[in-house]
Amino acid sequence: MKSIIAAVIILSGNVLIVSAFHANSFDVIRGCKQHVNVKNYNDPLDYFPTSSLLHIGYTNHSRIFKIGIQGRNNGIIRFGEILSPYNKNVIEIVIGANGNTKSIARRQQRTAANKFTNFALADIYTPDLLSYNHPTMFRIEIFLEGTIQVSIDGQDHPFLSFKDSTNIPFNYMAFTKGVANDLVIFFYDCPLERSNVVC
Repeated sequence: MKSIIAAVIILSGNVLIVSAFHANSFDVIRGCKQHVNVKNYNDPLDYFPTSSLLHIGYTNHSRIFKIGIQGRNNGIIRFGEILSPYNKNVIEIVIGANGNTKSIARRQQRTAANKFTNFALADIYTPDLLSYNHPTMFRIEIFLEGTIQVSIDGQDHPFLSFKDSTNIPFNYMAFTKGVANDLVIFFYDCPLERSNVVC
């Protein structure tokens, strides 16, 4: 009887150890803010100041933001100089474009009448970066001289790198999606200390 009790205790201990090391795919958003009611591509967006973020990485030459995106496609991030950047240029980064097959960077200008023009900065094949089932975490590094790099959190090399010659200040940020039936959730102002790669 004692050997059966000992075996049960050892087995229970092993189960607890295994479950302690099991990573929940949503652990990666711990400490992030969540943006759920994402507006459509042509809606007026709610920009917020990047100076209000608590978790920004600084180097001598750049600033680093960590952002998570959950959705099938078209997770779109915009950065601009002012709170309401109509008739001004913004940078637009599209993750999961063209049915979750590409990542695109462009400079965009919108008029007060909401007509826009896009100037392509980068367009690269990146299949299946986004997932409907769990968030994918990205690091965006903005260099003072205008280069912008996007990488998957925990990976050493960016999958998207481009330079904007107009060097738009990244003072304000907004999130949007492609069309009304796209379900996209953004996680932002995420702590930079933890690097998480979800397979």
